[in-house]
Amino acid sequence: MKICFLIADISGKGGTERVTTMIANGLSNRGKKVSIITCKGDGRGSFDLELEIDVYCLNSERRRFSFDRKLSNITKIWRLIKKNKFDVIIAVDVYLYLYLLPVQITRISKCIVWEHFNYYIASMKSSRIARRIAVKLADKIVVLGKKDLENYERHFINTDKILYIYNPVAYRLNDYRNPDTYRIITAGRLCKQKGFDFLIKAWKIIEEDKDIDKRWRLDIYGEGEEKEHLEGLIVKNKLNRIYLKGYTNNLEEEMINSSLFVLSSRYEGFVLVLLEAQAKGLPCISFNCKEGPAEIIDDGVNGFLDNEEDVEALAEKMKILMNSRELRVNFAKKAQKDLQRFALESVLDSWEMLLRDF
Repeated sequence: MKICFLIADISGKGGTERVTTMIANGLSNRGKKVSIITCKGDGRGSFDLELEIDVYCLNSERRRFSFDRKLSNITKIWRLIKKNKFDVIIAVDVYLYLYLLPVQITRISKCIVWEHFNYYIASMKSSRIARRIAVKLADKIVVLGKKDLENYERHFINTDKILYIYNPVAYRLNDYRNPDTYRIITAGRLCKQKGFDFLIKAWKIIEEDKDIDKRWRLDIYGEGEEKEHLEGLIVKNKLNRIYLKGYTNNLEEEMINSSLFVLSSRYEGFVLVLLEAQAKGLPCISFNCKEGPAEIIDDGVNGFLDNEEDVEALAEKMKILMNSRELRVNFAKKAQKDLQRFALESVLDSWEMLLRDF
């Protein structure tokens, strides 16, 4: 079987690119002929791809006008698919499905839409349009969890073609090694979605609490367009124990050397970094944002879930865990209790089962 992933930019360093690489590599290792079409970039991924995987670059960013880029992409994609005779094309994010409409209509390949945001999030108007069209025309739609499947079932009539497949966790499972590092960690792109402004406000409450051990610190890993704004908030609030650490190639090691993980996102598709924290045995605290955290954290059992954007509640839950070594250890013991469903081999089994239909 010849499978091709269509992605915006395989050179990106985010969760979408990492998960796509993992699934592509896994299917390739299981005997599938796998290719990737990347709309942007030079084809060099931020994460290692198997040598057997062919990467085709559209170089669409070289064109100045948006309409020209879209038309060029549609034409190039059509030619690549027709030449290579792919059996299945997987659009990595729903808006890219619009590029596949000529392929879908002519049936030269089967088309799968792989959602990477929850139903309520549409980063562009084209995403909302693409979602409605995909429900009618696509061969299959893969969403990221049970809750998002329920969202689709509430809003559309014909949902037989929609299923959920979890994203895989890549990290090895480790026991909780360092409950006493006095270090809280978080990671993600420094953008509005990730809500690090909320986290900084919560940390201000913590630094002002005289009962909190002054050895506690908060390290934020990531790069992005909000960096200057977040730095300004830290300076404005005169915070001394919160640090923007930049991008790291070894987040796994940083997690091992931490005592808590916190997520303050406004919304998520599926929170891969939360899974990775649990794989390292970390107790976790998160806003119960749409749509992933509630499928990962069992509130009060292996972590805490707080109401969306409730800064005071977030600070309070952080303080509870910071003040209780016993609770940190108890949460950590149960951090990995449901992680088998997110194991790479289990997720690949689900993808192979889906692809058998073609």
